[in-house]
Amino acid sequence: MSQLADPAVLQPLLIRFALRYPGVNRAAVVSQWSMNYMSIVLPATLACVLTRGCAIEFWGEDAVLLHDDGQPSALGLAAGLSTLGADGRAVYWSRLVHEHLAPLFSTLAAAGGLAPKILWGNFVAIWDGAFARMDPDLSRDGFAEAHQWLEPVTVNNGRLKLRGLQRMVESPAPQICPCLPLRRHCCLHYQLHEPVEGQPPVLCESCPKLHRLPVAEQVSYLHYIYEEG
Repeated sequence: MSQLADPAVLQPLLIRFALRYPGVNRAAVVSQWSMNYMSIVLPATLACVLTRGCAIEFWGEDAVLLHDDGQPSALGLAAGLSTLGADGRAVYWSRLVHEHLAPLFSTLAAAGGLAPKILWGNFVAIWDGAFARMDPDLSRDGFAEAHQWLEPVTVNNGRLKLRGLQRMVESPAPQICPCLPLRRHCCLHYQLHEPVEGQPPVLCESCPKLHRLPVAEQVSYLHYIYEEG
């Protein structure tokens, strides 16, 4: 889906998607679109590569994004999947990051007026989240190696190390969860929601805004999102 990096292709999708969030600044809307897109792409990619020995060719014409008024909904594959052996996985991950996501994020950053580091932080969060759902112990064949691949990877001409955009930290409420991901940069999702009197703002568990609150407020909010939200 290299064509997505073309502003003429992507901009109409973003305009239609933004209609879901009237009055919300475009940076938050574009950031959310990127997360919705990757929430489809990354789990599908990991499943194909690590469990079926196949690859989705995002840089050709065979993979297309299916959407509902701009909202990413599924991948369409015109020519099926290509075969990919274990020895080709590292090259494939590199192509996914540098040939597909990097140009896409460049277009998204320009369209939304936001820093690319926010989009790359979204990528790392969803990459880690996909592994957490599919194989949290990284015990299945190939999963640990794939997750580890991200450690040294840099983007933006070497200025941005991807692994530095999210790390695991001890949870202030270990009875709920022993550890939490902590993002370096907020994804701006909270801006999509109007404040509601008597309720906390809509933050995710990995948001740096949450982790900067007093510990008691962090614990209270984690109870809220895990037990009531």
